[in-house]
Amino acid sequence: MSECTQVDVGSVSRVNIVLEISNKGFAEGKIVRFFSPLTAAGVLKSLPVQRRAYKFENRFVYIETELALGREKQKTRFKRGEIAYMTFHGAICIFLNDTFSTAMNPLGFVLSNLDLLETIAPGDLLSIRQGS
Repeated sequence: MSECTQVDVGSVSRVNIVLEISNKGFAEGKIVRFFSPLTAAGVLKSLPVQRRAYKFENRFVYIETELALGREKQKTRFKRGEIAYMTFHGAICIFLNDTFSTAMNPLGFVLSNLDLLETIAPGDLLSIRQGS
């Protein structure tokens, strides 16, 4: 991954999160506030969130939220493990492969166990909560 995968102990600009798939396990990640500050604040305020997970082709996994956040620092090229917010769908997306996509607000990245998210099946619940 990129230089943004370095661990920052006690940082206020990077917030630990846990992504858990019911009865399968969990992955750890970070939301990076400066990627999209308003989006990060909105998402962090809404945590914890638990919803059915969906897979879009083999490109990304996503959960729908009730958030209605605007466009912010959007980009269309994402790398495996990056997390983004899809504004027109109100969804949090985790990329499984390097891909070009519709424009999304970058949020952060997955640090560990990304392979677990590839196992998401129809009906699986994905919860995202703030980590320690």
